[in-house]
Amino acid sequence: MNKIIAIYGPTTSNKLGLAYNLSKYVWGKYEIDPEVVNTDPIKAYRGFDVSQSYPNENFKEKVETHLFNSFPPNEEIDLFDFKQAVDERVSEIQSRGNLPILVGGSAMYLLAILQNWQKEEKKHSKNIPDNILVFGLTVSKPVMRRAVEKNVNEMFNQGLYAEFKRLFEQIEEGSVNREILEKVAGYQQFLEMARVSKKSPLELNKQDLNKIKKWLIKDIVDYGYHQTLNYKKFPGIYKIREFNQARQIVDKFLK
Repeated sequence: MNKIIAIYGPTTSNKLGLAYNLSKYVWGKYEIDPEVVNTDPIKAYRGFDVSQSYPNENFKEKVETHLFNSFPPNEEIDLFDFKQAVDERVSEIQSRGNLPILVGGSAMYLLAILQNWQKEEKKHSKNIPDNILVFGLTVSKPVMRRAVEKNVNEMFNQGLYAEFKRLFEQIEEGSVNREILEKVAGYQQFLEMARVSKKSPLELNKQDLNKIKKWLIKDIVDYGYHQTLNYKKFPGIYKIREFNQARQIVDKFLK
């Protein structure tokens, strides 16, 4: 088995849900073991449990997963180091005769993996090999906004700010890299609010947090919309809204 399925899409489009349903379908119909590989570098760092969505326990019991919550957050992983880590997992999965399903990440990171970018090259291939099937999950902006509002409220209720403070306190001892926190939605808004209000990031008040919540919702929706503009960068991508649209495409691909 040298085939690969990749899933791209904006935030809150439920890429993990599609990966899970595809995994069950492929196993049930073709008796091929799928294994899900994270291609979002932020989700590869450990300790970001509230700010990031990881596969839940039921998911991990049913499907083998890789590169989620794996690397310590004290050293930033660059594009090609992360690509190498993904390439190694994909090769291992294929060597077992199983099917890698790649999930998430920015267009740049996912394209670097799918098009096999090389560090020394000035121009990269614009083709995606025939053995790779790419799905692009689509979602309307109103639906995206409702999902983002729900997710952000849940993150705050689950202790997003407490998690940030714990991580921020570890910067001085060297177990967390501040530059990584500055790239994570939620954490970056706490840091920016502290800078603007001239406070310690550890001393934000309720009013600050309410402002950050609204700010964060807007930033995530804007970023999600920007992600939808990148479908055109993936040659041959199949844009779908839900799993049922994917089945016939997968059947044709695997046969």
